[in-house]
Amino acid sequence: MHKLSVLTVLFLVTVHVASVTVEEPQTVLNIPIAGQTITVEEPQTVLDIPIAGQTINDEPSGKWYKFNSTIKRVAVIGAGPAGLQAAATFMKHNFTVRLFDRAPGPGGNWLYSDEIPVRESYPDAPAVEEHWIPEALPASEYYNEGDDDLTLDSRWREHWQPRSIWDSLHTNSPAVITELPDVPYPPDHSWVISAHTIGAHVRAYASIHNLNANDNSSVHSYSTRVEKLSKRLDGNGWTLTLKHLKKLEEPDRLKATWWTEDFDAVFVAPGPYTSPHVPEIDGLLQWSNVRAVDDPSRFSVYHSRVYRRPERYTGKTVLVIGVGTSGSEIARDIAPVAKKIYASHKEYADWETLHPFQRRSFRRFPDETEFIPKISHFESLSSLDNGIKDGKIVLVNGTVLENIDEVILATGYKRSNPFHLSVLNQTFGAESLEAPPPSDVFTGPALKYVHWTGHFIPDPTLAFSTIRPWTAGQYQYYGQAKVWEGTAHLPNEAGLWAQYNSTRYTFFRGLFGTAPSEAIVRQYVTWLNNESLENGGRLVSPWPVQNREVFAYYANQEWEKDYLSKENFTKFENIPDRQWTQKDIWDISVFEDDSW
Repeated sequence: MHKLSVLTVLFLVTVHVASVTVEEPQTVLNIPIAGQTITVEEPQTVLDIPIAGQTINDEPSGKWYKFNSTIKRVAVIGAGPAGLQAAATFMKHNFTVRLFDRAPGPGGNWLYSDEIPVRESYPDAPAVEEHWIPEALPASEYYNEGDDDLTLDSRWREHWQPRSIWDSLHTNSPAVITELPDVPYPPDHSWVISAHTIGAHVRAYASIHNLNANDNSSVHSYSTRVEKLSKRLDGNGWTLTLKHLKKLEEPDRLKATWWTEDFDAVFVAPGPYTSPHVPEIDGLLQWSNVRAVDDPSRFSVYHSRVYRRPERYTGKTVLVIGVGTSGSEIARDIAPVAKKIYASHKEYADWETLHPFQRRSFRRFPDETEFIPKISHFESLSSLDNGIKDGKIVLVNGTVLENIDEVILATGYKRSNPFHLSVLNQTFGAESLEAPPPSDVFTGPALKYVHWTGHFIPDPTLAFSTIRPWTAGQYQYYGQAKVWEGTAHLPNEAGLWAQYNSTRYTFFRGLFGTAPSEAIVRQYVTWLNNESLENGGRLVSPWPVQNREVFAYYANQEWEKDYLSKENFTKFENIPDRQWTQKDIWDISVFEDDSW
Protein backbone atom coordinates (compact mmCIF):
# COMPACT_ATOMS: atom_id res chain seq x y z
CA MET A 1 0.00 0.00 0.00
CA HIS A 2 1.35 3.41 -0.93
CA LYS A 3 1.96 5.96 1.81
CA LEU A 4 1.14 9.46 0.60
CA SER A 5 2.29 12.66 2.25
CA VAL A 6 -0.42 15.26 2.84
CA LEU A 7 1.28 17.50 0.27
CA THR A 8 1.22 14.77 -2.38
CA VAL A 9 -2.47 14.02 -1.77
CA LEU A 10 -3.37 17.70 -1.96
CA PHE A 11 -1.32 18.02 -5.13
CA LEU A 12 -3.10 15.12 -6.78
CA VAL A 13 -6.51 16.47 -5.75
CA THR A 14 -5.63 19.90 -7.08
CA VAL A 15 -4.64 18.43 -10.42
CA HIS A 16 -7.84 16.42 -10.81
CA VAL A 17 -9.95 19.48 -10.07
CA ALA A 18 -8.00 21.64 -12.52
CA SER A 19 -8.81 21.73 -16.18
CA VAL A 20 -6.62 19.41 -18.25
CA THR A 21 -7.31 20.69 -21.75
CA VAL A 22 -5.30 23.22 -23.70
CA GLU A 23 -6.74 25.55 -26.31
CA GLU A 24 -4.49 25.23 -29.32
CA PRO A 25 -4.31 28.38 -31.45
CA GLN A 26 -3.12 26.33 -34.42
CA THR A 27 -5.14 23.66 -36.17
CA VAL A 28 -2.45 22.31 -38.46
CA LEU A 29 0.61 20.29 -37.45
CA ASN A 30 3.63 20.09 -39.72
CA ILE A 31 5.24 16.73 -39.01
CA PRO A 32 8.61 16.00 -40.65
CA ILE A 33 8.84 12.39 -41.82
CA ALA A 34 11.69 11.05 -43.96
CA GLY A 35 12.60 14.47 -45.29
CA GLN A 36 9.06 15.53 -46.23
CA THR A 37 6.35 17.42 -44.38
CA ILE A 38 2.98 15.81 -43.67
CA THR A 39 0.12 18.09 -42.70
CA VAL A 40 -2.27 16.78 -40.07
CA GLU A 41 -5.50 18.52 -39.11
CA GLU A 42 -5.93 18.65 -35.33
CA PRO A 43 -9.05 19.59 -33.34
CA GLN A 44 -8.79 22.93 -31.59
CA THR A 45 -8.91 21.41 -28.10
CA VAL A 46 -6.41 18.67 -27.31
CA LEU A 47 -5.55 16.78 -24.14
CA ASP A 48 -1.99 17.62 -23.19
CA ILE A 49 -1.43 14.95 -20.50
CA PRO A 50 -3.27 11.65 -20.11
CA ILE A 51 -5.22 11.73 -16.83
CA ALA A 52 -6.48 8.54 -15.19
CA GLY A 53 -10.16 8.05 -15.83
CA GLN A 54 -10.33 10.72 -18.54
CA THR A 55 -12.22 9.93 -21.74
CA ILE A 56 -10.22 10.40 -24.93
CA ASN A 57 -11.40 9.78 -28.47
CA ASP A 58 -9.54 6.81 -29.87
CA GLU A 59 -7.85 7.11 -33.24
CA PRO A 60 -7.30 4.15 -35.58
CA SER A 61 -3.71 3.78 -34.37
CA GLY A 62 -4.74 3.94 -30.70
CA LYS A 63 -4.32 6.79 -28.28
CA TRP A 64 -0.95 5.58 -26.91
CA TYR A 65 2.38 5.05 -28.55
CA LYS A 66 3.12 1.33 -29.01
CA PHE A 67 6.64 -0.08 -29.13
CA ASN A 68 7.42 -2.76 -31.70
CA SER A 69 9.09 -5.07 -29.21
CA THR A 70 9.76 -5.53 -25.51
CA ILE A 71 12.54 -3.37 -24.12
CA LYS A 72 15.06 -5.31 -22.01
CA ARG A 73 18.59 -4.05 -22.72
CA VAL A 74 19.25 -0.33 -22.14
CA ALA A 75 22.47 1.59 -22.82
CA VAL A 76 23.30 4.73 -20.82
CA ILE A 77 25.84 7.10 -22.37
CA GLY A 78 27.50 9.35 -19.80
CA ALA A 79 28.26 8.77 -16.10
CA GLY A 80 27.66 12.22 -14.67
CA PRO A 81 24.82 13.15 -12.30
CA ALA A 82 22.25 12.44 -15.04
CA GLY A 83 23.63 9.18 -16.42
CA LEU A 84 24.29 7.68 -12.98
CA GLN A 85 20.75 8.41 -11.80
CA ALA A 86 19.30 7.04 -15.01
CA ALA A 87 21.37 3.84 -14.83
CA ALA A 88 20.42 3.28 -11.17
CA THR A 89 16.75 3.88 -11.98
CA PHE A 90 16.74 1.53 -14.95
CA MET A 91 18.44 -1.16 -12.88
CA LYS A 92 15.72 -0.84 -10.21
CA HIS A 93 13.19 -1.47 -12.94
CA ASN A 94 14.91 -4.71 -13.93
CA PHE A 95 16.40 -3.61 -17.23
CA THR A 96 19.75 -5.04 -18.27
CA VAL A 97 21.84 -1.88 -18.19
CA ARG A 98 25.21 -0.97 -19.64
CA LEU A 99 26.78 2.36 -18.61
CA PHE A 100 29.47 3.91 -20.82
CA ASP A 101 31.72 6.90 -20.20
CA ARG A 102 34.90 7.98 -21.96
CA ALA A 103 36.41 9.10 -18.63
CA PRO A 104 38.26 6.66 -16.34
CA GLY A 105 35.61 7.07 -13.62
CA PRO A 106 32.21 8.53 -12.75
CA GLY A 107 31.48 12.19 -12.09
CA GLY A 108 30.87 13.78 -15.46
CA ASN A 109 31.93 17.41 -15.37
CA TRP A 110 32.73 17.05 -11.66
CA LEU A 111 35.54 14.53 -12.17
CA TYR A 112 38.55 16.72 -11.36
CA SER A 113 41.96 15.95 -12.85
CA ASP A 114 45.24 17.83 -13.12
CA GLU A 115 45.32 16.56 -16.69
CA ILE A 116 44.05 19.09 -19.22
CA PRO A 117 42.15 18.55 -22.47
CA VAL A 118 44.04 18.43 -25.74
CA ARG A 119 44.36 21.66 -27.66
CA GLU A 120 41.05 23.09 -28.85
CA SER A 121 40.53 23.76 -32.55
CA TYR A 122 41.22 27.20 -34.09
CA PRO A 123 38.76 28.05 -35.56
CA ASP A 124 35.90 26.05 -34.06
CA ALA A 125 35.78 22.40 -35.02
CA PRO A 126 32.69 21.07 -36.85
CA ALA A 127 29.78 20.12 -34.62
CA VAL A 128 30.28 16.43 -35.34
CA GLU A 129 33.66 14.90 -36.07
CA GLU A 130 33.66 11.22 -36.97
CA HIS A 131 36.33 9.04 -35.40
CA TRP A 132 38.20 6.39 -37.33
CA ILE A 133 36.75 2.89 -36.82
CA PRO A 134 38.34 -0.35 -38.14
CA GLU A 135 36.35 -2.01 -40.91
CA ALA A 136 36.18 -5.40 -39.16
CA LEU A 137 34.99 -5.54 -35.55
CA PRO A 138 35.93 -6.49 -32.92
CA ALA A 139 39.46 -5.16 -33.34
CA SER A 140 42.46 -4.13 -31.26
CA GLU A 141 45.45 -1.87 -31.81
CA TYR A 142 48.51 -0.99 -29.73
CA TYR A 143 50.01 2.51 -29.61
CA ASN A 144 53.64 3.33 -28.81
CA GLU A 145 55.14 6.70 -27.96
CA GLY A 146 55.52 8.76 -31.12
CA ASP A 147 53.27 6.68 -33.39
CA ASP A 148 51.77 9.04 -35.99
CA ASP A 149 53.75 11.82 -34.29
CA LEU A 150 51.48 11.61 -31.24
CA THR A 151 52.48 11.12 -27.63
CA LEU A 152 50.76 8.51 -25.52
CA ASP A 153 49.71 11.26 -23.15
CA SER A 154 47.94 13.23 -25.88
CA ARG A 155 46.19 10.09 -27.16
CA TRP A 156 44.96 9.34 -23.65
CA ARG A 157 43.71 12.88 -23.04
CA GLU A 158 42.03 13.09 -26.44
CA HIS A 159 40.17 9.90 -25.67
CA TRP A 160 38.77 10.76 -22.25
CA GLN A 161 38.67 14.56 -22.49
CA PRO A 162 39.63 15.81 -18.98
CA ARG A 163 36.91 17.98 -17.55
CA SER A 164 36.79 21.77 -17.41
CA ILE A 165 36.81 22.35 -13.65
CA TRP A 166 39.76 23.84 -11.79
CA ASP A 167 41.25 23.12 -8.39
CA SER A 168 39.64 25.95 -6.38
CA LEU A 169 36.27 25.96 -8.16
CA HIS A 170 33.16 26.34 -6.01
CA THR A 171 29.68 25.87 -7.40
CA ASN A 172 27.29 28.77 -7.96
CA SER A 173 24.37 26.69 -6.67
CA PRO A 174 23.67 25.63 -3.07
CA ALA A 175 23.80 22.05 -1.88
CA VAL A 176 20.01 21.95 -1.55
CA ILE A 177 19.71 22.06 -5.36
CA THR A 178 23.00 20.26 -6.09
CA GLU A 179 22.38 16.97 -4.33
CA LEU A 180 21.73 13.43 -5.55
CA PRO A 181 19.30 11.10 -3.77
CA ASP A 182 20.55 8.68 -1.09
CA VAL A 183 23.83 10.52 -0.33
CA PRO A 184 23.08 13.70 1.67
CA TYR A 185 25.84 16.18 2.35
CA PRO A 186 27.02 16.45 5.97
CA PRO A 187 24.66 18.70 7.99
CA ASP A 188 27.46 21.20 8.69
CA HIS A 189 28.44 21.72 5.04
CA SER A 190 29.15 25.25 3.86
CA TRP A 191 26.72 27.29 1.77
CA VAL A 192 29.05 27.26 -1.21
CA ILE A 193 30.45 23.80 -1.89
CA SER A 194 33.68 23.01 -3.70
CA ALA A 195 34.04 21.03 -6.89
CA HIS A 196 36.01 18.41 -4.97
CA THR A 197 33.11 17.99 -2.51
CA ILE A 198 30.63 17.62 -5.35
CA GLY A 199 32.90 15.14 -7.12
CA ALA A 200 33.12 13.01 -3.98
CA HIS A 201 29.35 13.27 -3.59
CA VAL A 202 28.75 11.99 -7.13
CA ARG A 203 31.26 9.16 -6.67
CA ALA A 204 29.50 8.20 -3.41
CA TYR A 205 26.23 7.92 -5.31
CA ALA A 206 27.96 5.75 -7.91
CA SER A 207 29.40 3.52 -5.19
CA ILE A 208 26.14 2.81 -3.39
CA HIS A 209 24.68 1.74 -6.72
CA ASN A 210 27.71 -0.40 -7.61
CA LEU A 211 28.60 1.93 -10.49
CA ASN A 212 32.01 3.21 -9.41
CA ALA A 213 35.09 2.40 -11.45
CA ASN A 214 36.49 0.05 -8.79
CA ASP A 215 33.22 -1.87 -8.38
CA ASN A 216 33.25 -5.37 -9.79
CA SER A 217 30.25 -4.93 -12.04
CA SER A 218 29.25 -5.92 -15.56
CA VAL A 219 27.18 -2.76 -15.84
CA HIS A 220 29.77 -0.03 -16.26
CA SER A 221 32.51 0.38 -18.84
CA TYR A 222 34.73 3.39 -18.16
CA SER A 223 37.46 4.72 -20.47
CA THR A 224 34.99 3.69 -23.18
CA ARG A 225 33.92 6.17 -25.81
CA VAL A 226 30.81 5.70 -27.91
CA GLU A 227 32.06 6.19 -31.46
CA LYS A 228 28.77 5.66 -33.25
CA LEU A 229 25.06 5.23 -32.54
CA SER A 230 22.97 3.66 -35.29
CA LYS A 231 19.72 1.81 -35.79
CA ARG A 232 19.96 -1.95 -36.09
CA LEU A 233 19.52 -3.38 -39.55
CA ASP A 234 16.17 -4.95 -38.62
CA GLY A 235 14.90 -1.57 -37.43
CA ASN A 236 14.37 -2.73 -33.84
CA GLY A 237 16.83 -1.34 -31.36
CA TRP A 238 20.25 0.25 -31.60
CA THR A 239 23.87 -0.65 -32.20
CA LEU A 240 26.62 1.15 -30.31
CA THR A 241 30.15 1.12 -31.70
CA LEU A 242 32.55 1.44 -28.78
CA LYS A 243 36.24 2.16 -28.21
CA HIS A 244 38.02 1.33 -24.95
CA LEU A 245 41.49 2.69 -24.24
CA LYS A 246 43.71 1.05 -21.63
CA LYS A 247 47.09 2.05 -20.23
CA LEU A 248 49.60 -0.81 -20.28
CA GLU A 249 52.43 -0.66 -17.76
CA GLU A 250 54.87 -3.08 -19.39
CA PRO A 251 55.86 -1.96 -21.91
CA ASP A 252 54.69 1.68 -21.86
CA ARG A 253 51.90 1.43 -24.40
CA LEU A 254 48.17 2.01 -24.90
CA LYS A 255 45.75 -0.65 -26.09
CA ALA A 256 42.65 0.36 -28.05
CA THR A 257 39.77 -2.08 -28.45
CA TRP A 258 36.71 -1.59 -30.68
CA TRP A 259 33.50 -3.61 -30.58
CA THR A 260 29.73 -3.27 -30.92
CA GLU A 261 26.81 -3.97 -28.59
CA ASP A 262 23.10 -4.09 -29.36
CA PHE A 263 20.37 -2.52 -27.23
CA ASP A 264 16.62 -2.17 -27.22
CA ALA A 265 16.79 1.42 -25.93
CA VAL A 266 19.44 4.11 -25.41
CA PHE A 267 19.60 6.98 -22.93
CA VAL A 268 22.00 9.84 -23.74
CA ALA A 269 23.48 12.19 -21.12
CA PRO A 270 26.92 13.39 -22.31
CA GLY A 271 26.71 16.75 -20.53
CA PRO A 272 26.86 20.33 -21.84
CA TYR A 273 30.62 21.00 -21.79
CA THR A 274 31.84 18.75 -24.57
CA SER A 275 32.99 21.25 -27.21
CA PRO A 276 34.76 24.53 -26.36
CA HIS A 277 33.71 27.57 -28.35
CA VAL A 278 36.46 29.62 -29.97
CA PRO A 279 35.27 33.04 -31.23
CA GLU A 280 35.99 34.24 -34.75
CA ILE A 281 38.29 37.26 -34.32
CA ASP A 282 40.66 38.43 -37.04
CA GLY A 283 44.24 37.50 -36.22
CA LEU A 284 43.35 35.07 -33.42
CA LEU A 285 44.40 32.05 -35.51
CA GLN A 286 48.02 33.28 -35.76
CA TRP A 287 48.18 34.18 -32.06
CA SER A 288 46.86 30.74 -31.12
CA ASN A 289 50.07 29.18 -32.48
CA VAL A 290 52.34 31.03 -30.04
CA ARG A 291 53.69 29.07 -27.10
CA ALA A 292 54.31 30.57 -23.68
CA VAL A 293 57.87 31.87 -23.22
CA ASP A 294 58.18 30.56 -19.66
CA ASP A 295 56.65 27.16 -20.47
CA PRO A 296 56.91 25.99 -24.11
CA SER A 297 54.64 23.05 -23.34
CA ARG A 298 51.75 25.51 -23.08
CA PHE A 299 50.26 28.18 -25.31
CA SER A 300 49.80 31.90 -24.68
CA VAL A 301 46.19 31.86 -25.95
CA TYR A 302 43.85 29.11 -24.79
CA HIS A 303 40.32 28.24 -23.74
CA SER A 304 39.37 28.51 -20.08
CA ARG A 305 38.74 24.77 -19.86
CA VAL A 306 42.49 24.14 -19.40
CA TYR A 307 42.76 26.44 -16.37
CA ARG A 308 43.72 24.62 -13.17
CA ARG A 309 45.68 26.83 -10.72
CA PRO A 310 46.76 30.51 -10.40
CA GLU A 311 50.50 30.14 -9.81
CA ARG A 312 51.53 30.47 -13.47
CA TYR A 313 49.97 33.96 -13.63
CA THR A 314 52.24 35.49 -10.99
CA GLY A 315 53.32 38.95 -12.11
CA LYS A 316 51.58 38.64 -15.49
CA THR A 317 49.12 40.83 -17.37
CA VAL A 318 46.14 38.69 -18.39
CA LEU A 319 43.32 39.35 -20.83
CA VAL A 320 40.11 37.43 -20.14
CA ILE A 321 37.72 37.36 -23.11
CA GLY A 322 34.20 36.73 -21.85
CA VAL A 323 32.53 37.81 -18.62
CA GLY A 324 30.39 34.79 -17.76
CA THR A 325 30.82 32.45 -14.82
CA SER A 326 34.17 31.01 -15.92
CA GLY A 327 35.63 34.40 -16.75
CA SER A 328 34.69 36.03 -13.46
CA GLU A 329 35.67 33.09 -11.25
CA ILE A 330 39.04 32.55 -12.93
CA ALA A 331 39.74 36.28 -12.63
CA ARG A 332 38.99 36.07 -8.90
CA ASP A 333 41.34 33.11 -8.58
CA ILE A 334 44.33 34.74 -10.30
CA ALA A 335 43.83 38.31 -8.99
CA PRO A 336 46.00 37.86 -5.87
CA VAL A 337 49.05 36.97 -7.99
CA ALA A 338 48.47 38.65 -11.38
CA LYS A 339 49.92 42.08 -12.20
CA LYS A 340 46.90 43.24 -14.23
CA ILE A 341 43.59 41.78 -15.42
CA TYR A 342 41.55 43.00 -18.40
CA ALA A 343 38.07 41.63 -19.12
CA SER A 344 36.64 42.06 -22.62
CA HIS A 345 32.88 41.94 -23.06
CA LYS A 346 30.27 42.75 -25.66
CA GLU A 347 28.16 45.86 -25.23
CA TYR A 348 24.92 45.51 -23.30
CA ALA A 349 22.11 47.98 -23.94
CA ASP A 350 20.51 47.79 -20.52
CA TRP A 351 21.83 46.36 -17.24
CA GLU A 352 18.30 45.43 -16.14
CA THR A 353 17.75 43.23 -19.20
CA LEU A 354 20.75 41.03 -18.42
CA HIS A 355 20.23 37.54 -17.06
CA PRO A 356 20.63 37.52 -13.25
CA PHE A 357 23.71 35.31 -13.58
CA GLN A 358 25.25 37.77 -16.06
CA ARG A 359 24.82 40.59 -13.57
CA ARG A 360 26.20 38.35 -10.83
CA SER A 361 29.27 37.52 -12.94
CA PHE A 362 30.01 41.20 -13.50
CA ARG A 363 29.77 41.85 -9.78
CA ARG A 364 32.05 38.91 -8.96
CA PHE A 365 35.02 40.18 -10.96
CA PRO A 366 37.75 41.45 -8.62
CA ASP A 367 37.76 45.21 -8.04
CA GLU A 368 41.09 45.68 -9.81
CA THR A 369 39.70 44.30 -13.11
CA GLU A 370 39.62 46.78 -15.98
CA PHE A 371 36.62 46.15 -18.22
CA ILE A 372 37.19 46.81 -21.91
CA PRO A 373 34.96 46.54 -25.01
CA LYS A 374 35.01 43.82 -27.64
CA ILE A 375 38.13 43.04 -29.62
CA SER A 376 38.28 44.22 -33.23
CA HIS A 377 41.35 42.20 -34.21
CA PHE A 378 44.74 40.86 -33.20
CA GLU A 379 47.50 42.53 -35.19
CA SER A 380 49.93 40.26 -37.01
CA LEU A 381 52.95 39.10 -35.01
CA SER A 382 56.44 39.46 -36.47
CA SER A 383 57.53 36.18 -34.86
CA LEU A 384 55.89 33.16 -33.22
CA ASP A 385 58.92 32.44 -31.05
CA ASN A 386 58.86 35.29 -28.54
CA GLY A 387 55.44 35.06 -26.93
CA ILE A 388 52.64 37.58 -27.43
CA LYS A 389 53.86 40.37 -25.14
CA ASP A 390 55.03 42.54 -28.07
CA GLY A 391 51.77 42.01 -29.96
CA LYS A 392 48.96 44.54 -30.27
CA ILE A 393 45.26 43.90 -29.66
CA VAL A 394 42.89 46.48 -31.17
CA LEU A 395 39.51 47.05 -29.53
CA VAL A 396 36.33 48.12 -31.36
CA ASN A 397 36.72 51.65 -29.96
CA GLY A 398 40.22 51.94 -31.43
CA THR A 399 42.12 51.44 -28.17
CA VAL A 400 45.27 49.31 -28.51
CA LEU A 401 46.31 46.86 -25.79
CA GLU A 402 49.95 45.90 -25.44
CA ASN A 403 52.17 43.95 -23.03
CA ILE A 404 49.66 41.10 -22.63
CA ASP A 405 51.24 37.89 -21.33
CA GLU A 406 48.28 35.49 -21.57
CA VAL A 407 44.84 35.44 -23.18
CA ILE A 408 42.11 33.27 -21.66
CA LEU A 409 39.08 32.54 -23.85
CA ALA A 410 36.21 32.29 -21.37
CA THR A 411 33.85 32.04 -24.31
CA GLY A 412 31.70 29.07 -23.37
CA TYR A 413 30.86 25.81 -25.06
CA LYS A 414 28.94 24.42 -27.99
CA ARG A 415 26.53 21.58 -27.31
CA SER A 416 27.59 19.19 -30.01
CA ASN A 417 24.97 16.44 -29.37
CA PRO A 418 26.80 14.08 -31.76
CA PHE A 419 24.54 11.06 -31.17
CA HIS A 420 21.41 13.09 -31.73
CA LEU A 421 22.74 14.62 -34.94
CA SER A 422 23.76 11.24 -36.33
CA VAL A 423 20.28 9.85 -35.68
CA LEU A 424 18.67 12.92 -37.23
CA ASN A 425 20.77 12.31 -40.31
CA GLN A 426 19.66 8.67 -40.47
CA THR A 427 16.02 9.57 -39.90
CA PHE A 428 15.43 12.68 -41.97
CA GLY A 429 18.47 13.22 -44.16
CA ALA A 430 21.33 15.69 -43.90
CA GLU A 431 19.21 18.68 -44.93
CA SER A 432 17.47 18.66 -41.55
CA LEU A 433 20.76 19.37 -39.77
CA GLU A 434 21.01 22.78 -41.41
CA ALA A 435 17.63 24.01 -40.22
CA PRO A 436 17.64 26.73 -37.57
CA PRO A 437 17.27 25.46 -34.01
CA PRO A 438 13.80 25.60 -32.44
CA SER A 439 13.04 27.64 -29.35
CA ASP A 440 13.31 24.73 -26.93
CA VAL A 441 17.12 24.54 -26.87
CA PHE A 442 19.86 26.90 -25.82
CA THR A 443 23.19 26.89 -27.69
CA GLY A 444 24.74 24.57 -30.23
CA PRO A 445 23.00 22.09 -32.52
CA ALA A 446 19.41 21.66 -31.49
CA LEU A 447 17.82 18.78 -29.65
CA LYS A 448 15.22 18.67 -32.36
CA TYR A 449 12.12 16.45 -32.20
CA VAL A 450 12.62 15.57 -28.52
CA HIS A 451 9.46 15.39 -26.41
CA TRP A 452 9.26 17.06 -23.00
CA THR A 453 9.71 13.61 -21.43
CA GLY A 454 13.10 13.34 -23.16
CA HIS A 455 12.00 10.78 -25.77
CA PHE A 456 12.98 11.19 -29.41
CA ILE A 457 9.61 11.47 -31.16
CA PRO A 458 10.44 9.54 -34.38
CA ASP A 459 11.69 6.64 -32.20
CA PRO A 460 11.02 6.87 -28.42
CA THR A 461 13.42 3.99 -27.71
CA LEU A 462 16.01 6.80 -27.80
CA ALA A 463 15.85 9.26 -24.91
CA PHE A 464 17.87 12.22 -23.67
CA SER A 465 18.46 14.01 -20.40
CA THR A 466 16.88 17.38 -21.12
CA ILE A 467 16.43 18.88 -17.66
CA ARG A 468 18.61 19.80 -14.70
CA PRO A 469 19.59 16.39 -13.27
CA TRP A 470 20.08 17.51 -9.67
CA THR A 471 16.54 18.77 -9.18
CA ALA A 472 14.23 17.30 -11.82
CA GLY A 473 16.27 14.37 -13.10
CA GLN A 474 14.68 11.87 -10.72
CA TYR A 475 11.29 12.54 -12.35
CA GLN A 476 12.48 12.33 -15.95
CA TYR A 477 14.48 9.12 -15.56
CA TYR A 478 11.70 7.43 -13.58
CA GLY A 479 9.25 8.42 -16.31
CA GLN A 480 11.48 7.02 -19.04
CA ALA A 481 11.80 3.74 -17.13
CA LYS A 482 8.03 3.51 -16.70
CA VAL A 483 7.39 4.20 -20.38
CA TRP A 484 9.85 1.53 -21.48
CA GLU A 485 8.50 -1.06 -19.04
CA GLY A 486 4.87 -0.29 -19.92
CA THR A 487 3.60 1.26 -16.67
CA ALA A 488 3.34 4.73 -18.21
CA HIS A 489 2.24 5.81 -21.64
CA LEU A 490 3.24 8.36 -24.22
CA PRO A 491 0.61 9.80 -26.58
CA ASN A 492 0.51 8.34 -30.05
CA GLU A 493 2.78 9.92 -32.63
CA ALA A 494 0.30 12.61 -33.61
CA GLY A 495 -0.11 13.48 -29.94
CA LEU A 496 3.64 13.65 -29.42
CA TRP A 497 4.01 16.07 -32.32
CA ALA A 498 1.04 18.12 -31.08
CA GLN A 499 2.71 18.60 -27.72
CA TYR A 500 6.08 19.30 -29.30
CA ASN A 501 4.60 22.07 -31.46
CA SER A 502 2.65 23.62 -28.59
CA THR A 503 4.08 26.84 -27.19
CA ARG A 504 3.25 25.53 -23.74
CA TYR A 505 5.74 22.70 -23.90
CA THR A 506 8.58 24.79 -25.30
CA PHE A 507 8.30 26.89 -22.13
CA PHE A 508 9.47 23.99 -19.91
CA ARG A 509 12.92 25.36 -19.13
CA GLY A 510 14.43 28.12 -17.08
CA LEU A 511 16.64 28.97 -14.16
CA PHE A 512 15.68 26.92 -11.12
CA GLY A 513 12.93 28.55 -9.06
CA THR A 514 11.31 30.29 -12.01
CA ALA A 515 7.95 29.50 -13.62
CA PRO A 516 9.19 27.25 -16.47
CA SER A 517 11.32 25.19 -14.08
CA GLU A 518 8.52 24.73 -11.57
CA ALA A 519 6.05 23.96 -14.37
CA ILE A 520 8.05 21.00 -15.66
CA VAL A 521 8.38 19.49 -12.16
CA ARG A 522 4.63 19.73 -11.63
CA GLN A 523 3.99 18.36 -15.10
CA TYR A 524 6.09 15.31 -14.22
CA VAL A 525 4.49 14.77 -10.81
CA THR A 526 1.03 14.96 -12.33
CA TRP A 527 1.81 12.58 -15.18
CA LEU A 528 3.79 10.06 -13.14
CA ASN A 529 1.31 9.80 -10.28
CA ASN A 530 -1.71 9.39 -12.53
CA GLU A 531 0.10 6.75 -14.57
CA SER A 532 1.15 4.93 -11.38
CA LEU A 533 -2.35 5.02 -9.92
CA GLU A 534 -3.73 3.41 -13.07
CA ASN A 535 -0.87 1.12 -14.11
CA GLY A 536 1.12 0.53 -10.93
CA GLY A 537 4.30 2.00 -9.55
CA ARG A 538 5.46 4.27 -6.76
CA LEU A 539 4.11 7.77 -6.36
CA VAL A 540 6.33 10.84 -6.36
CA SER A 541 6.18 14.11 -4.46
CA PRO A 542 6.91 17.67 -5.55
CA TRP A 543 10.15 19.26 -4.45
CA PRO A 544 10.28 19.16 -0.60
CA VAL A 545 8.64 22.14 1.09
CA GLN A 546 11.48 22.51 3.60
CA ASN A 547 13.96 23.06 0.75
CA ARG A 548 12.08 25.94 -0.82
CA GLU A 549 12.77 28.52 1.88
CA VAL A 550 16.41 27.42 2.13
CA PHE A 551 16.89 27.86 -1.59
CA ALA A 552 15.08 31.20 -1.69
CA TYR A 553 17.30 32.55 1.09
CA TYR A 554 20.47 31.38 -0.67
CA ALA A 555 19.43 32.78 -4.06
CA ASN A 556 18.69 36.21 -2.58
CA GLN A 557 22.01 36.27 -0.73
CA GLU A 558 24.36 34.76 -3.33
CA TRP A 559 22.70 35.51 -6.66
CA GLU A 560 20.68 38.68 -6.53
CA LYS A 561 18.68 40.51 -3.85
CA ASP A 562 14.92 39.85 -4.05
CA TYR A 563 15.49 37.29 -6.79
CA LEU A 564 12.70 35.02 -5.56
CA SER A 565 10.80 33.81 -2.51
CA LYS A 566 9.19 30.56 -1.46
CA GLU A 567 5.94 31.93 -2.91
CA ASN A 568 7.47 31.31 -6.34
CA PHE A 569 6.64 27.66 -5.63
CA THR A 570 3.51 27.84 -3.47
CA LYS A 571 1.51 30.14 -5.74
CA PHE A 572 1.29 27.20 -8.16
CA GLU A 573 -0.97 25.42 -5.68
CA ASN A 574 -3.98 27.49 -6.78
CA ILE A 575 -3.22 27.84 -10.48
CA PRO A 576 -4.84 25.50 -13.06
CA ASP A 577 -2.37 23.54 -15.12
CA ARG A 578 -3.20 25.46 -18.28
CA GLN A 579 -1.80 28.59 -16.62
CA TRP A 580 1.45 27.03 -15.40
CA THR A 581 3.41 28.40 -18.32
CA GLN A 582 1.89 31.84 -18.74
CA LYS A 583 4.81 34.20 -18.99
CA ASP A 584 3.20 36.87 -16.82
CA ILE A 585 2.87 34.65 -13.73
CA TRP A 586 6.07 36.17 -12.31
CA ASP A 587 7.80 39.37 -13.25
CA ILE A 588 11.21 37.70 -13.23
CA SER A 589 13.94 36.76 -15.67
CA VAL A 590 13.63 33.08 -16.51
CA PHE A 591 16.28 32.41 -19.12
CA GLU A 592 18.48 29.43 -18.45
CA ASP A 593 22.17 30.04 -17.91
CA ASP A 594 24.56 27.69 -19.72
CA SER A 595 26.54 27.11 -16.54
CA TRP A 596 23.63 25.05 -15.27
